[in-house]
Amino acid sequence: MKILKVFNNNVSLVLNDDNIEEIIMGKGVGFNKREGDVIDSARIEKRFVLEGNNSVSNLDNLLGRIDIEDIELASDIIQLGEAELEQSIDDSILLTLSDHIGFVLNRAAEGLQMRSPLEWDIKQIYTKEYAFALKAVQMMREKTGIAIPDQEAAFITLHFVNAYNSTSNMNETMLTTKIIQSIIDIIKYHYGKEYDETSYDFTRFITHIRYFVKRQLDKEVSSNEDSSLINLIAVKYEQDYQCAVKIKTFLEQQYDWTISNDELMYLTLHLNRLSSNQ
Repeated sequence: MKILKVFNNNVSLVLNDDNIEEIIMGKGVGFNKREGDVIDSARIEKRFVLEGNNSVSNLDNLLGRIDIEDIELASDIIQLGEAELEQSIDDSILLTLSDHIGFVLNRAAEGLQMRSPLEWDIKQIYTKEYAFALKAVQMMREKTGIAIPDQEAAFITLHFVNAYNSTSNMNETMLTTKIIQSIIDIIKYHYGKEYDETSYDFTRFITHIRYFVKRQLDKEVSSNEDSSLINLIAVKYEQDYQCAVKIKTFLEQQYDWTISNDELMYLTLHLNRLSSNQ
């Protein structure tokens, strides 16, 4: 690995053996180093691959706004998140999360608090990620000595959900959250009851809905219009089918989506499993 830029003694930008830019972290990785110097890989503790033409310029802008300690804190949170969530996290989150942490710390130091308008929805839909985000907030408190409110967990949750897929963006993540909450509201109204949102069945249902929404946003729509199975399902699980049709109608009218018979059938079956076990 060759040095492209030294940010401080412990953080550098390098070009790896595959000619891909990375941010590396480790004690002394940048000490007395200059552009073109070779890095001792044994010193490297964390590595983040940079993809996209704007990554390095984004990092330069980032370092002009926040302290390097915030980037290192973001790195620690990402490492904990991958272990807690058992999910590979896209490297690009390092830049966005560092930027957000700097903003949070400045806000908290001034005694200002912000709430996400989707905070309640985020708690319901991304229960596992939100539980981790609360731990991340606690880590931030311990490492900075600043009284960061729990409300910040909602924003951190969205950063991690967004980082699951490198092709997504924060606007898409926010839209997905809004759509899922609308679907949950339709279900509650249709069945006339609340659900244990911490239960396995509810969590499994939300997982299905998340992938369902993702497929629609990616325009991965099934073209199978075979009506034989859906007619059978409609008779066997009439109430669940009626709820699925309400969801289909809402999504087609509100977002101009096309919900295939396959999607309608699977949605009905998932609704039946949820309504039967709750």
